[in-house]
Amino acid sequence: MSRLVESTLGPRWIRVRLQNPPHNGLNPDLCQQLSQVLQAAADNPEIRAILLDASGKSFCVGADLRWAAQQGPGAFSTLVRAMHQVCEIMLTAPKPVICSVAGAAAGGGMSIALCADVRLADQRASFRLAYPQVAVSMDGGSSFRLPQLIGMGRTQSLLYDDRTLSAAEARELGLVHEVLHPERLEERAWQRLELLAQGPTLAFGESKRLLNPPEWVRERLEKEAEAIDRCAQTQDAARAMQAFLAKRPLNYEGR
Repeated sequence: MSRLVESTLGPRWIRVRLQNPPHNGLNPDLCQQLSQVLQAAADNPEIRAILLDASGKSFCVGADLRWAAQQGPGAFSTLVRAMHQVCEIMLTAPKPVICSVAGAAAGGGMSIALCADVRLADQRASFRLAYPQVAVSMDGGSSFRLPQLIGMGRTQSLLYDDRTLSAAEARELGLVHEVLHPERLEERAWQRLELLAQGPTLAFGESKRLLNPPEWVRERLEKEAEAIDRCAQTQDAARAMQAFLAKRPLNYEGR
């Protein structure tokens, strides 16, 4: 198995980086590797803050659809449950998680970014739910994280309009905390990481449990996975994936 995730360990922190070029598409191997690294960091009392970022042109564009097309109808179910392990760890780890977004964050990639406690983006970053493109429902915690962060009305607008947000728009809505010049993003991420690692991390952890009760998070993620299971069996989803890969338009039929 190739290494799709690399990590750098510091005195009080860990940096975790996605590296599945060109756009860090999600597959079960990447998600399992990411889960292992994040869980080990969450369990290690010497690590007091976590930074997640990515190499390449994009932060993460969501599911690797070429992989999914090769696997057949069960691919989304397998992938979503592997990705949800990542999301659950990020949401419930007893220490702050920073996500640094450069380039596109779409679908599951956007959802993973939203699971972080502190979200930074460079000026060229973009955000899109993109689930309607492949005729599947929301996952990665987005069905509850988005309403938490920006409210139900704005969530509905993003879902049904399925438009791409610029970094500035994401900041205005409250999806990210800071937008920085690309040359400043990494420096600022390190600054935030160091500051959080020096902070009252036990108290941060207790606050996270109050904000994201683990049992509730697990239940909601499972509801999302069950909805994906149903969507994955539809004609719309099968045809949408083929159309997306072939870059041709699709008329959904609601079947």
